Amino acid sequence: MPNVTCIQSFSDGSGMAYQSGVEYDVPAATLKANPDYFKLAGTAENKQADTAEDKSADEATEEVTEEAE
Repeated sequence: MPNVTCIQSFSDGSGMAYQSGVEYDVPAATLKANPDYFKLAGTAENKQADTAEDKSADEATEEVTEEAE
């Protein structure tokens, strides 16, 4: 189930009440039926800010290829 934040308080047809500003794990069907009431939570904060490419494995592969020729 997607982790989402409710952006406007409402109650769905099954009697579940959602409060604005609260994070919920909701079924995809509920999210699809009420897209105006939710936004995805926590995706940008969890990503690493800066990544560096590790080329050490690439250099080793190039050396082996040159020796094989």
